[in-house]
Amino acid sequence: MQASPRILGRHYFAIFILASATLSYQILITRFFSVMLYYHFAFAAISLAMLGLTRGAMEVYNNPARYAPERVGAEFATHASWFAIASAGAMIAFLCVPLVIPGDYVMVALALAAVGFVRPFTESGVCITLLLTRLPYGGGWLYAADLAGAALGCLGVIFILLVVDPVSATLGIGALAAGAGWVVVRGSGDTRSLRLSGAVALALTAATIVHTGLDVSGKSHLGVFWAKGTAQLGTLFERWNTYSRVRVTALGETAPLGWGFAHTAETKIEQHHLDIDADAATVITRYNGDIGKLSYLKDDVINAAYLVQPPTDVAIVGVGGGRDILSGLFFGARQIRGIEINPAIFEVLTDKFADFSGHLDRLPGVSLVNAEARSYINHSSERYDLVQISLIDTWAATAAGGLTLTENRLYTVEAWGDFYRALKPGGLLSVSRWYDPDGHRDEFYRLVSIAARALQNKGVPAAELADHVIALNVGNIVTVITRPDAFTKAEWQGARARLLAQGFEILMGPDIAFDTITSTLMSGKADAAFFASLPQNISPSTDDNPFFFYTARFGDVASKPFAILSNNNAAVGMTLMLLAVALCACLYYVVGPFVGLARRMPLSALTPPVAYFCAIGMGFMLIEISQMQRLMVFLGHPVYGLSVVLFTILLFSGIGSTTVGAYSPRPGAVTARVVALLTTLAVAGLMTPLVTSFARSEATDMRVLWSALLLAPPAFCMGMMFPLGLSIWRRHAELLPFFWSANGITSMFASVLGMALSVEFGIAKTYVLGMCFYVVCALMIVVSRQANRAGVPAAGSVDEPGWLRQEEVTPGAIAIAPSIQPAPTELVANIPARKPLESSIVPARAD
Repeated sequence: MQASPRILGRHYFAIFILASATLSYQILITRFFSVMLYYHFAFAAISLAMLGLTRGAMEVYNNPARYAPERVGAEFATHASWFAIASAGAMIAFLCVPLVIPGDYVMVALALAAVGFVRPFTESGVCITLLLTRLPYGGGWLYAADLAGAALGCLGVIFILLVVDPVSATLGIGALAAGAGWVVVRGSGDTRSLRLSGAVALALTAATIVHTGLDVSGKSHLGVFWAKGTAQLGTLFERWNTYSRVRVTALGETAPLGWGFAHTAETKIEQHHLDIDADAATVITRYNGDIGKLSYLKDDVINAAYLVQPPTDVAIVGVGGGRDILSGLFFGARQIRGIEINPAIFEVLTDKFADFSGHLDRLPGVSLVNAEARSYINHSSERYDLVQISLIDTWAATAAGGLTLTENRLYTVEAWGDFYRALKPGGLLSVSRWYDPDGHRDEFYRLVSIAARALQNKGVPAAELADHVIALNVGNIVTVITRPDAFTKAEWQGARARLLAQGFEILMGPDIAFDTITSTLMSGKADAAFFASLPQNISPSTDDNPFFFYTARFGDVASKPFAILSNNNAAVGMTLMLLAVALCACLYYVVGPFVGLARRMPLSALTPPVAYFCAIGMGFMLIEISQMQRLMVFLGHPVYGLSVVLFTILLFSGIGSTTVGAYSPRPGAVTARVVALLTTLAVAGLMTPLVTSFARSEATDMRVLWSALLLAPPAFCMGMMFPLGLSIWRRHAELLPFFWSANGITSMFASVLGMALSVEFGIAKTYVLGMCFYVVCALMIVVSRQANRAGVPAAGSVDEPGWLRQEEVTPGAIAIAPSIQPAPTELVANIPARKPLESSIVPARAD
């Protein structure tokens, strides 16, 4: 047992490793949830993680005797080991539950099993809270190590999944966490904790090696046995990365798979089934160069643009299994550029199943590129006769966030403006989406709405909009074809004859109107009042509000609950449910303890620090979510939400926290830090849309640099606020775990609230709200300073089990938890704050 607490080099190392393991594990379960449940459940992984961290902090707060400063090493090692055990156990249970229950109850069982993931985060929360609140305060260096570790975790998991499968990665992460506990407890004399940590670390390391070997060799091993209620059998190929799991199975020789066939195909063809997160699917077709076998493609309405105007140069957004590439070949396009964002799909088509698909990337005139479409088109000089986007909706949650989906960015007014700029004179943009004439028309209406706004932005007069849009339907598919140049009468008459001859139903055209809604949209008279009068939200989605699929309004939850849960809007219902759960958690973990403390101490002493740490949690998360959403498309890949945005925010926040010293800051220094924070946030908020607009055509490395320049200054200043709060309210020593838990649970609430606000009001307003919470932080500092001048007693005088009354505090107790907050009399007299006792703070050293 440690004789006295002090900050050692091993503590910095331990919190760094554990924070890295915690964030990596959160990202991994985000992926598991997206595959085995549905993509909107992946957002719940973030909430479960933050809930667990908060529970851990409250466990430390509620058990001051067990988690006394002298027991930091032993308790850290124990809980780090249990984090390793619980993380591996929860993952294994989540994978194996469907094997032991009836198929009808799979989804319920998986949802219940998901709750088990709270436990490992609780163990991690205990560990981090111990180091941040039970060791002598030495400034922001420990918090910096925590943030730097989290930054490494979000970056490292990208590369981990390129090397090993997610199960092996989970086992390895547990081994690292247990190893960190072993490092902390070694030399302390606590042999029990030391043996536990060592045994868990060695066992999980061995399991990682064995499981990786089984995966590489193709032998039976742990994996996804059941996804979305379907057994995962007959897998030919499987690849995980940070934003999807791609799986290929054999279909055999069957009728061609299609979505909107005007005529039933009479031929059979050999195909493979390729799915993304066990949901969105496409096909890989066996191709040997015989174009005649592809004649069925002319009957699919997603290829209607080829009948409107035969193109020479074609850009395919979302290559998938190569079906649209084959369409281009069949219709005689000479140059076909396939743009595929997912490297796993790119690998399938160009490597693993290249022989089966006929090496499409090697055919004359065909070139494939692994990139995000908007980003690629913006910085490319190539121009096309046709840009085709066919049913791009992966429904896969990126690791950057459960509802941060790359395909949303294809269906915005600004995106269509980018695509229009990539067209040659007379070029077409063809977009196909799902459609139900008797029910689900929302996506069709929103496509028309986007087209009308984007064309007007290109200078098309409102009276001429109808001459630029054609809409076609077969079955459950609608294809909207637009171009910046109007169709002449001769062009339209020829195209109309060909389309009708092929059996396609024409919904809209230069002389054809569909209904009053589309007519209003095409008239240019659709204003805010018109959109508000409709039962669904079909207003044109923009980069500030890119949630194309969510047409339900949050305000409709009471009057039209089924609309909230239907079709694509299930994610909106999930967000509302999580919002309610997060609010209840805030009431339990913040309001409940606050009310109890308010009975025993003045509100003027309690309210400022609680409100301050809650505001930090809200502000930091709202700013992070907003910037991640805004910069992801600018950077060109959803994975950059992790590798650039989140990494930069966490890293520079950590650097900023190191500037906060161990002593109580002077009022002038506090004011300077707050002013710098609010200034950098305001500048970043104003500059982000401007920078992303003028630099969108820059090379990737320059876009990364611009993003870092936008993120680093406000992140640096945001990182100062938590250790600054610890230094200002350090005299509330026993309340620090409560402050940390309040910060965590409000971060959970903000993560859900931020998504809801972005969907309902836009990303920019969510960012502004985040700034407002930092204004609250500034106000709480002012209120606390005024309370100190008035002589309000510190929290240490509260009579509560496990606490010492001020009159009972001994020199030894002060040495364990020193007060660095200036006394009221010192503030009034403008006397510098007392330095902590020399015996209580030991400079960090390598250990």
